[in-house]
Amino acid sequence: MKYSFGSWISVIHRFLILWLALISTRLIFWIVNASFLRVKALDVVYTIPFDFCTIALYLLPLIFIHFLPTLKRLETAKKNIVSVLFYTILIIFIITNMWDVAYFSFSQRRTTFDAFLFLIQSPDKGLINFLLLDYFWISLATISLVIAFIALDRRLLKKRHASESALKFQVIHLFLASSVFFAIGRWSFGLKPLGVLDANKYVAIDNVPFVLNTAFVTLKTIQSEKISFPSTHDLEESKKYFNPIKETSFIENKQSKKNVVVIILESFGDNMIHQTVNGMKITPFTDSLLDQSYYYENGIANGKQSIEAFPAIFASMPHLMATPYILSSFCNNNLDALPSILKRNGYKSAFFHGAKNGSMRFDSFSKIIGFDHYYGKNEYTNKNHDNGYWGISDGYFNPWVVAEINKIKPPFCASIFTISSHHPYEIPITYPTEITKKLSKEQRSFYYADQSLRMFFNKAKKEAWYKNTLFVICADHVPQQLAVSSNATFERYHIPIAFFTPDKSILAQKNSAYFQQIDIAPFILDFLGIKSRYYAFGNDASISEGLFYQNGSYYLLKKEEEIIYNEVKNEITIINKKTNKRILTENNSLFLKYNKSFLRLKAIIARYRNDLMNNKTQSK
Repeated sequence: MKYSFGSWISVIHRFLILWLALISTRLIFWIVNASFLRVKALDVVYTIPFDFCTIALYLLPLIFIHFLPTLKRLETAKKNIVSVLFYTILIIFIITNMWDVAYFSFSQRRTTFDAFLFLIQSPDKGLINFLLLDYFWISLATISLVIAFIALDRRLLKKRHASESALKFQVIHLFLASSVFFAIGRWSFGLKPLGVLDANKYVAIDNVPFVLNTAFVTLKTIQSEKISFPSTHDLEESKKYFNPIKETSFIENKQSKKNVVVIILESFGDNMIHQTVNGMKITPFTDSLLDQSYYYENGIANGKQSIEAFPAIFASMPHLMATPYILSSFCNNNLDALPSILKRNGYKSAFFHGAKNGSMRFDSFSKIIGFDHYYGKNEYTNKNHDNGYWGISDGYFNPWVVAEINKIKPPFCASIFTISSHHPYEIPITYPTEITKKLSKEQRSFYYADQSLRMFFNKAKKEAWYKNTLFVICADHVPQQLAVSSNATFERYHIPIAFFTPDKSILAQKNSAYFQQIDIAPFILDFLGIKSRYYAFGNDASISEGLFYQNGSYYLLKKEEEIIYNEVKNEITIINKKTNKRILTENNSLFLKYNKSFLRLKAIIARYRNDLMNNKTQSK
């Protein structure tokens, strides 16, 4: 037999086809999400390691079969198997990357394997419907790209003539190809292969999602996210600057028997409220409610998605890793959550969410943190009130929640998570032409959610438990368009957080301090005066700060400064709020030894990692 490199030609052209697919989908991703990215010319070059690594890793099984010595009569079958494998890989590349063309504006990061697995398993298909229907052009573009690249591959295959090699050369080809693709797939001579966080070494934080591709992120996150153990020194140092073990003291006749109702408003970013458009207020009732409340004007969300807000609000657990806590391998850790603490003090509890049961695993997680009952779409009696996307519209669900709360014996802790002010902003009523002309479709959905909140309070006012209740009003995260319109880090996480008591036990006041979602549970426990020792990353009202994680960097916001810690680059950025001076320095700088904000941030990260991995997220 004549020695030939013919088998390599089809591998090379298929490698290039996959690379072209990644380039094409990234170009679309860039065009659609340009307002989130600050791409530089050099960033395009930095995409190459991640693209080549992705292609090599996905092609490894195909390479093995392609070069495997085979009997001549089985050659056709082998070629068909290789083609099916290649087209499967091609489809995965295109679908995963095109998914993030639309979804990135909501998540601000590339989608992980856990997130895709959750979407597939979840009974709530709202996000999938949103991509297929509302962003139908992306679906059409995805199908077109798949057809185009398959056609290109078939055309190139026809032009290639079959060739044969001696058995010994086939074995050499197999070994050589496997070695080459394994080396490209690692893209590293060190102990660790190229990973998701390595993108931070090359580009600015905002451009990390551009450099990565979703197929790479999905593959690299198939296993549970690995977070490194803190050093013994860091863990010991953390005790000086941060302690998650909190304690409240019982205060007789304070508010220990007061009911608690936590209202989480979907996408109600702070800049969405107190807004007047064409002479019409978008959220008139919410505005008036905040005016009667102890209102933190600088409320901060600890994440970008609803699934990140739930553990932050009720378990004081911030989002400080790539995978949302509820989807992580730590989701079954023991937690000192608000419902479980209140349960030990005689409270009954219920969580209400109008979405399909199983949506974002809220039903399961609500039980983990101590809620006695979960009420979702399954428990709601009239299925005709389903909006077709996320579940039961607020105007129907909110009054029903009041009726169900009436069945709970006080003292109780109840929470309602609204859904209507969410893309695609479908509401079940048609407003008069005057309102339609003044407000956009999106703004009308917020107006509808606001009026639905009014319905909740109007009905609750008639109930005996109303006056003896602490109402907490907050949002889960900033809506999509606000994240786009502002470059300021703070504005991307700025939400309303307020506490309202009809009996005026908390007086109406505006507070300009930073106050996070993870501070809500400690505030409630302090207010109730219930004696308790508990674990929380949040603080009492005396500490003003904001904490979150985005694309491999940790943020700590203070009134006087902002700390951005990129651990992969071993780089810290300190922004002085008064002078707007920006200092970029290295971790070992002497200056940092005296920066208490940075030392506090490092201490929080150290405790977060140690306690999650050792299941020490409880005060016991």
